[in-house]
Amino acid sequence: MSKVADLQKAQQAITHPGSDFFVGPALLSAIGKALAVAGPAGNPGVIRERAKAYAETAKAYAKASTDLGEAADSRLPNAWTGSVAENAAQSIRALANELAVSQKSLEQAATELNAWADNLEGAQSTDAQGVTALENVQKSLAHDAFDVGKAIAAIEPANTAVGTRISAAQRADSSGTRAASMLNQLAAKARTERAGQGPIDPLAALVLANEKGPGGGADGDYILTDGQLDRAKQFMSVMNGTDQLAFQKLLSGAKSPEEAAYLWKALAAGHSVADVQQFAALIHPHGDDPRWLSEHLVPALSTDPLQEESTTHPIQLNYKGAQILDDGYDVYSQRKVGDCVAASTVVASLKLDPVTMLQLTTGNMTDVPGADSPEYFKQRLQQLFIGQYQQGQLADGSQKIYPEKDGGIGQKGGTFLANQNLGKATGSTYEYVNLDTDDDRRAAVTRIEKALDEGKPVPFCAFDEASKAAGQDGGYHQMVIVARDGDRLQVYNPWGQSVWVTEDQFIHNRINTGGLTGTANINRPYAAELPK
Repeated sequence: MSKVADLQKAQQAITHPGSDFFVGPALLSAIGKALAVAGPAGNPGVIRERAKAYAETAKAYAKASTDLGEAADSRLPNAWTGSVAENAAQSIRALANELAVSQKSLEQAATELNAWADNLEGAQSTDAQGVTALENVQKSLAHDAFDVGKAIAAIEPANTAVGTRISAAQRADSSGTRAASMLNQLAAKARTERAGQGPIDPLAALVLANEKGPGGGADGDYILTDGQLDRAKQFMSVMNGTDQLAFQKLLSGAKSPEEAAYLWKALAAGHSVADVQQFAALIHPHGDDPRWLSEHLVPALSTDPLQEESTTHPIQLNYKGAQILDDGYDVYSQRKVGDCVAASTVVASLKLDPVTMLQLTTGNMTDVPGADSPEYFKQRLQQLFIGQYQQGQLADGSQKIYPEKDGGIGQKGGTFLANQNLGKATGSTYEYVNLDTDDDRRAAVTRIEKALDEGKPVPFCAFDEASKAAGQDGGYHQMVIVARDGDRLQVYNPWGQSVWVTEDQFIHNRINTGGLTGTANINRPYAAELPK
């Protein structure tokens, strides 16, 4: 059991010590059990020293990053001209960005460690006060254990004292958990190391790992997720020599680092080298146009056009500037079909798979004017939603499928689609996990954080508590978590919008606080598809 649980058990014994004659002995026993629970462990001073070391290292990284940035912009030797100078500048800028990311990560780590040290120190001080108060009650009863009146009078101060210890333990636990969560997320930003351990040369790995889509911030919106860096490296390491040379030729022939990054992303999504070669031929004419590549190869799931983090209002997705189409629906919306499981899983998988996304945006007709219009994109996307919906129904064992039957998808179908789409692109196997209680959801959040740090989306199901309690339908609906920013989770709703919700809102059934599902008020997560 945890310290909090042990103290709560002792508190229960303190407040219910038994019959009158044995109140004193029972109370002394309960106090002894409460005192036997160790206080919050750890040394705040040691934690602060580590935070100081991180902050000092961050300063050195900041200076090096600035110097490298200036070198890339104005200090390259005059003899370096043309493509040689351009490639050198790209490499130096990538190194400068890597140092800038490291600087920010170290600064954030120092801040988190100092906050943890402060909370731990406060918790230890509070716990010491609770221990002293319990010891005082214990001493006052030591020679009068069978004085019933005195024992009964001691229950309240003993209860207050153990409550103080519980508060201290909870503060220590929550601050430690938050620090671990944030440090894990920061550690996941060691991107170049992931890419540089395979057959690709370290400098090329550095450039690839740092490529972002247009408008990408200093340390986010990378073309390649952390998991994709690992996946592509693994695929390359087991390729035969012919395929490895063919893929490296594609990378070296790319018009821009962005084009090369999308080729790497296609390989990481599980496509063969032959498929990646076909994909490369289609995008190569636009390889030096980062905005075209971003617009056609990845869904616009970012928070908003300004890349603001953790906003609390719904952001409507768009494609090529189109948000609402002539039929009145958002461009990505599932529309009036019960295929939310398929639609949410598909869009999350498209974020990982540029080959399929290109087929949807252009029909693989990149040289045909108008083939990439929002209307054609909508038609192809809806066809994919329906096809996946039907496959999910069959996996559920349905005898009748859409359009004959539009009854949604159950547990088996949801897991099937998660494995078929997300599993292929991430290398993970998904499992259906019930989220019946706050504790279930709290435990799931730890796994969700890990999955998101590895670039693995997490589908989940929710319903409207109030309507279900009233005997109504409950509005059962699947959405998918696609990213996190500290203790906030970015949720994509297949009605065509994205909203950030806090982990606390997810745990305590308030996911509609920011308007995720609007007037439907679908607020209670009850199950999730989690990577094993």
